[in-house]
Amino acid sequence: MKKIIAALCVAASLAGCASQQGTSQVAASAKEQDVDTIQEALFHQWFAAEFDNHEQHWQDNISKENDPELQVHEHIHHVFAPLATPALEGTTYFVKQYINGDPSKVYRQRLYQFVQNEEKGELQLNIYRFKDEVKYADAHLHPELYQTLTPDEITTYPGCEVYWRYNGEYFDGTMGHNSCSIVSKRSGKKIFFNDTLRLTDNEIWIADKAADEEGNYVFGNKAGIPHKNRKVVYFTGWGGTRIGGKDAPDDAKWVFNRDLLMHNEGQIVALQDAKTGEKSGYSIQLALLTYQNTSDPIFKFGLIDDASRKTITYIWSDRTNPTTGMNLRWMQAGLKIKATRPHFGF
Repeated sequence: MKKIIAALCVAASLAGCASQQGTSQVAASAKEQDVDTIQEALFHQWFAAEFDNHEQHWQDNISKENDPELQVHEHIHHVFAPLATPALEGTTYFVKQYINGDPSKVYRQRLYQFVQNEEKGELQLNIYRFKDEVKYADAHLHPELYQTLTPDEITTYPGCEVYWRYNGEYFDGTMGHNSCSIVSKRSGKKIFFNDTLRLTDNEIWIADKAADEEGNYVFGNKAGIPHKNRKVVYFTGWGGTRIGGKDAPDDAKWVFNRDLLMHNEGQIVALQDAKTGEKSGYSIQLALLTYQNTSDPIFKFGLIDDASRKTITYIWSDRTNPTTGMNLRWMQAGLKIKATRPHFGF
């Protein structure tokens, strides 16, 4: 009888342990889901913005004067605009990327879809291109387009997904090695793409490269240095000049604009009359720069002569300065950080 009672006690104890273990597993699973949810929210908080690598491009051009073999990073501006797409699950974005600070020089526009990959335990990015590029150009300015978008209007390349994971400091993004490929229409060869990325609260680094079947270089930075793009901050304000510039008489006509909008990563905006569009011959620029032979990063506000494209004067201040301005008597301007959605120009 004592043995039976002992066996029953052991069984009860084991059942209790099993019950506790099951409860612990459920709690651990719930905790993992909470962590995934928190990390995904953080990812989108960091990712939803415009980014630009103006300073990197500027520094490369200066360095190339002493190193002709240096490969200059292209100047790229990225728009990652959150835009809900009822036809797709997860979180979606409209993506526009253009070069040389010129919004008309678009080299890529995409639809990004982020979903949790439960098997990998990572945030999966699916990249879609639009079959009708014209229809969806600047879709972030026409969000109603995404409301009626259907899956047959977009296409993707299987294997080109990007997987994001948080390492405790920033998010790493990678593709499967040589999993992304297309056949080149020009050469007929298969081209393999491999991207590595990094996302922080203020930057996104993008190192994309491609090689053919023989391993020959197609594109990408040969030194493996990524495009280092900073999150832009937009400024609003006013500005104007006398027609004829500093040599014009005091009673000369002014052109003026009270609705200036520009970001702090090298954007150049012409000073022209808001009503008539009449140009003054001058432009202004905001840029975060670190000059050669110095270690102090500055916030530069420059005045540019449109004819020569040269900066004729500038002021500088601390990068965290929320306001800036310039008064040359014949030219005046004042700018401050955009009050709402400071990382978007729309």
